[in-house]
Order: sequence, then C-alpha cells, then structure tokens
Amino acid sequence: MSTTSWGIIGPGKIAKKFAAALTLVEGARLGAIASRDAERGKAFAAGFGDPRVYHRYEDLAADASIDAVYIATPHGFHAEHALLCLRQGKAVLCEKPMALSARQVREMVAASREHSAFLMEAMWTRFLPWMINVKRLIAAGSIGTVKYIRADFGFLAPFTPSGRLYDLRLGGGALLDIGIYPLFLCLELFGRPASIVASGVLSPTGSDETCHAVLGFGEGRTAVISSTLACQTSLTAEIAGTEGMIRIPTPWYKNDRYEWCRSGEDLQPVVLEPMVNGFEYQAREVMRCREQGLKESPSLPHVFSLMMAETMDEIRRQLGVTYPTE
Repeated sequence: MSTTSWGIIGPGKIAKKFAAALTLVEGARLGAIASRDAERGKAFAAGFGDPRVYHRYEDLAADASIDAVYIATPHGFHAEHALLCLRQGKAVLCEKPMALSARQVREMVAASREHSAFLMEAMWTRFLPWMINVKRLIAAGSIGTVKYIRADFGFLAPFTPSGRLYDLRLGGGALLDIGIYPLFLCLELFGRPASIVASGVLSPTGSDETCHAVLGFGEGRTAVISSTLACQTSLTAEIAGTEGMIRIPTPWYKNDRYEWCRSGEDLQPVVLEPMVNGFEYQAREVMRCREQGLKESPSLPHVFSLMMAETMDEIRRQLGVTYPTE
C-alpha cells in the first residue's frame, strides 16, 4: 500500500485519538493540521512528529501534498469544512454526524461526486472487530431472524450553554453527539425505519438533553434507542432473534467482546483482539478505498449516512429541535 498523507482540521480531543491511531496504520502519516488557534495547533503538532501547522483551514485543503483529511471540528461546521476539502479533490473522513441535516449531507455527497473525491462518515463502530463478528453471526442465522434491538448511550454533562453539547450553533444535543451510536446499530442491522416515535427533554438552549425513540421496521421488527446528557446509563446493547440473542456489555459501542446464546442455552462469551485505539480501522478503510479508486466505502456508503441524517431529522422534528442553518 502506498503512503497516505493525512491532514486534520480541528485539533481537539477526538483529533488526538485519531492522530494516535495513524501511528498504528501501515502507510499512514500525519502531514498537516489546521487550527485557528496558533498555540493550540503548535502544541498538538509537537505531540505527533511536528507536521505542518496551518492557521487557515483553506490552506490545508489546498495543500497538494495532503491526500486525505479528517474533519474533527464541532458538528455545526462539518459540512462547511468537508466541502472545503472535497472541492480541492481531497479524500474526506468526516467525524460523525456527517452534518446537521440531510440537506447538508446531500450537498456533501454532491460535492464528492462532482469533484471525484472520496467521502465517508467517521462512524468508527462500523469497522470494529466486534461489529463485523456480530454481523457474521447474524448472517449465519445463529440467533434466527432478528426482531428486536435495544441500545443506549448516556452520561452526565453539566449544562454549559456555550459548550458544544448544548449550543445549537455548534450542533448541540444528545441525539447527534451520542444517540447516533444506538441509531447506527439499528439502521445497520434493520435498514430504513418505517415508523418513528420520539420523545425527550429539551435543555434551556433548545437542544435535546434526552432523546428516546421507538423505531418500527416492518415484519415485526422493532428497536428502542435512548441517549441522554442528564445521567449515566448502562451503555449496553441487545440484539434478540427468534432463536437466540446477543448482548454487548459496557461500553457496547467500542468493545472487544460480546456474549451470545441460542434460545434456552447459557450465554457464552466471545473475546476478540484487544482494541488498542479503535480509530485505526476506519483509517484503514479510507486508505483501502483510495487504493481501489473508490469514492465511497461499500461498508459505509453515502446512502447509509443520508439515511441516518434523514432519520435524525425526523426524530428532531418530533422533539422540536431546530438548528440555525435550517
């Protein structure tokens, strides 16, 4: 595999994890970062081999030596910053959620196609060994026909009106930040929901502090998802079929083990390779797709990210959450 030179826009906490993951990926190197805070940018670069530091995102997007860019800015700026890079022909791995709305996702996909640039949402759970293993188990019919999924994600986040979790301008709210994980699991296994019933609690800024949704998929298949910034939840998931079930323990979205059983039998543990970082798998997927000349990942195609965005649009509509860009 040839070397892929990566750029990172937005040197925050999650970007540090991604930069560390690149050191685990053969053929990957961090070539540049972009930060509008000069000191923050320099400090970040010093910890990862001193890549070039840009103070304008446009300059990184225009750097001909950069092959792929990881977008790690707050949700509210994903579309804007991804478009900067796509229009320069850069491959883009955009942190989840892809954007604030389905309208923005469509614009990003259109830019990807127009400029022949790779685009993928950074839904890292999709590429973890446990997810791949569980999908194989289900495909083999080991638990029969899947009928029910339940997953949650919640933690206590003190109310900070100007913080990224609550500020609507930044894309605040439980659903887009953490509720997307339970939603992803349901859509990955069931596809597009036929019905959505959502309820929740809004924060004083108008963002969703708590979000619950019951999703119907036809043929007797249902899912229940919960996300909240008001308290710690179990961080577990269950997948139940007509002949057995699967349980993913805490924290289900980034685990390296799960349990499963046939109906009437005891749960048996499955332990996979230890997860060193977790972000390395999605980086490898981007690089693999680029090597093959693909503009989207067969494992996480544009149509899937659009389906997630459309589903979240409807959940937010029912909750009464509206972002300034809408």
